[in-house]
Amino acid sequence: MKILLVKACAESHVYSQFANSLHGALAELGHESAITDQSIYVANDMVNPAHLARELQATRFDAVVSFNALFGATLLANGASFFDAMGLKFLGWQLDHPILAPQSRTRQLQNRYAIYSNPDHLKFARAIKVPGQGISMLPGAEPLQSPAKPYRSRPWSIFVAATWNGQPEPIWEKSDLSPAKRLLVGVAERLLADEAASLLDAFNKTSDDLKLGAKFGVDPALDDQIIDLLRFPFNYFRHLDRINIIQSLADSGLPLTICGSGWRDFLGDRGNVVYLDYRVDFKDLNTLYGDAKVVINLNAANGACERAIHSAMAGAAVLSDYSEQLAWMFQSPDERAFFNRAKTGDVAEVAGRLIESDQGETMAGLGHQRVLEAGLWRHRAARMVECLSAA
Repeated sequence: MKILLVKACAESHVYSQFANSLHGALAELGHESAITDQSIYVANDMVNPAHLARELQATRFDAVVSFNALFGATLLANGASFFDAMGLKFLGWQLDHPILAPQSRTRQLQNRYAIYSNPDHLKFARAIKVPGQGISMLPGAEPLQSPAKPYRSRPWSIFVAATWNGQPEPIWEKSDLSPAKRLLVGVAERLLADEAASLLDAFNKTSDDLKLGAKFGVDPALDDQIIDLLRFPFNYFRHLDRINIIQSLADSGLPLTICGSGWRDFLGDRGNVVYLDYRVDFKDLNTLYGDAKVVINLNAANGACERAIHSAMAGAAVLSDYSEQLAWMFQSPDERAFFNRAKTGDVAEVAGRLIESDQGETMAGLGHQRVLEAGLWRHRAARMVECLSAA
């Protein structure tokens, strides 16, 4: 199978780094692939597909793979999918919830393949009747180039890398009481209280409780309107969630290192907190993971969990909120630890147990071995090719 990997972002971006890793893994498995850099033709998620179209017309490929499904919504003048017209399989690899990537929901693309980071995201895509085939799978990691630093000699007990997005605002509170406002309030409350943080479940249960009669999959136009509304409570919950978790760790008195500018201004200087007040490129995070005993993985229920995979590869113990896909990969509780993100203080309680006993060191070793056995990019590439080979 001959595969074209679309690089649609700057070289330092996680999508581009993953495209490079996937390219190397496909070569390792003996598959022919090429990378096309289309980043100069993308601005604010708006794409100019002309150059990519010429490239695909000049060289025959069997499939096109794009992280975040960028270019997946390319249509012809008659409204048909460009990739369908070319007889190409298009695979969009989603690292985030599909409500945040409208190009991943293009209904005109029939010959679609998709990889979602969470089974719930796949259920959501099916609920809104996105055509094509899909599987759920986390991204991979590359083997270390040098031996990991011994666990006990690592300087940081607990490490978290997180972008500071400011304090979220529940904008619906400014609105008059209405069915839409009650829906948004209900969805936000359920997301914050649900350990699995399923947006689909939160919407369905809230709609049922309020007797709104709103369902996905009945009318595409209605689906789009509902999705536009749901982005507000979804983003609110995600930003508030990471603030609550990091603040809980800081308030606990446990030794904590935070990577990301903005947190010092919010939390203030504290004796137990070390701030790395600078931006770190994705490719450099592995070095930081290698200095940590325990790494906190945030937004696992609706994210790609790449921090969990990469920190385990770097020899750190992984402490994460719940992710069904992460639980499937690290099948034994001895290989990773989960905290209940809906329970205040649980993250600090679990983190304390890991660093104050031998459990963290044991977990780091077992988690590292699990990634070597089942979490490398070559494992992901093999599963992706299997998916694309399906009829």
